[in-house]
Amino acid sequence: MLNLHTIPLSELETIIVSWGHPKFRAKQVHHWVHSQGVTDVSKMNNIPKALQQQLLEHATAGHLTLECEQVSEKDGTIKRAYKCNDGALIESVLMGPYQDGRYTACISSQAGC
Repeated sequence: MLNLHTIPLSELETIIVSWGHPKFRAKQVHHWVHSQGVTDVSKMNNIPKALQQQLLEHATAGHLTLECEQVSEKDGTIKRAYKCNDGALIESVLMGPYQDGRYTACISSQAGC
């Protein structure tokens, strides 16, 4: 699965050309994701439907879905679990604010740890 947030433009161009589309379509997709923040391929209104379908089948924008959240009544610590596109969960904890106004965040860097 291609991640549209992390794939270099040159690689995206190669893939899109291999699918039978003009090279400039990669720049359009790249612009939607990186400049416009659009992650829903169907909203890329200058991308042909055939390419949109191929992107839906072979690419992801790499977003997370909030699966659950717990807030501590004791100190306000917030624990969250996020679901990745592949169904794996990653966790985060936000602690604070401390007396000086700071927060501390702990974010898992790997799913399943």
